[in-house]
Amino acid sequence: MARFSVSGAATAGFGVIGRAPLAVLAWGLVILVTLVGPMVGLMWTLVPQFIAFIKSMPEPGSAAATPGDDPAMLARMMQLQSSLMGVNAIGWVGGALVKGVVVGAVFRAVLQPDQKRWAYLRLGKSELWLALVTLVQGILFMMAYFAVAIGGFILGMIVYLAGAAMGDGGKLVAGFLIVLVVLAAAGLLIWGVLRLSMAGSMSFAEGEFRLFESWAFTRGQSGRLLGMALLMALILIVLEIALYAIVGGGVVLAVVASGTGEGLTEILDPLKGQPPEVWLRASWPLIACGAAVLSVIAAFAMALVGAPWAKAYQELAASGAGKA
Repeated sequence: MARFSVSGAATAGFGVIGRAPLAVLAWGLVILVTLVGPMVGLMWTLVPQFIAFIKSMPEPGSAAATPGDDPAMLARMMQLQSSLMGVNAIGWVGGALVKGVVVGAVFRAVLQPDQKRWAYLRLGKSELWLALVTLVQGILFMMAYFAVAIGGFILGMIVYLAGAAMGDGGKLVAGFLIVLVVLAAAGLLIWGVLRLSMAGSMSFAEGEFRLFESWAFTRGQSGRLLGMALLMALILIVLEIALYAIVGGGVVLAVVASGTGEGLTEILDPLKGQPPEVWLRASWPLIACGAAVLSVIAAFAMALVGAPWAKAYQELAASGAGKA
């Protein structure tokens, strides 16, 4: 039976980072220039609309306390929502394309480690298929999520009503059964996700669209894939806690070094009583730095999250997974 190393796959991202740290930084630059930066810019263009909407909101308890009571306010709210939906759509599609390129670079670092030029970055059919399968997986996941949620809710209501008709004891049994229904629904959704989890790696490696082919490829591997995902999640949680501790410690040291916050007070005092526009103009350097740091962190996270699936695919393919 085809097998792969759970621990080896879960920690494959560290190998990628250790072998090519400069490449990971290049991926962060790509994320900043092609996704995070443009998205921050688009959101920035919506700031005036948001500020105008906030300023137009009536005081609580006034005659026009809700948007429905003021047609102009309702129109502004709908316009803002429409703009946000447009930005989200651009971010969704653009994010899938950037993910295809950056995660493709991560996959290439695992599957084709000798292809080092341009920090493993390419934009070819493998990346495009990976981006497309990412979009399709996202759509399928949302459809499956709502189907399972609605089906579970209906079944839960039937169980609850049946239990309620039998008195207090029936309600207790019904509550227990509802918990089982919720767990079963969550388990079914996770199982489906795991069975299709190799679609991205397969599409990239084979240079063709692969989705349901992952179902046969992962037959008998759900438990090991779940173990890999849980170990990977545990590693990410530990790293996140460490990152928060480092950032928090840095903030504390900066405050102490500045003399219990006098430096921060000097920065904020001139902004007191100023309109939101002034606060935003003053905060753009911080936002820009935050976007840059977020992009680098995202690149390292993609390496840690993407490499395990490529490594699992590599070992499963080598051991004949999916073959009759």
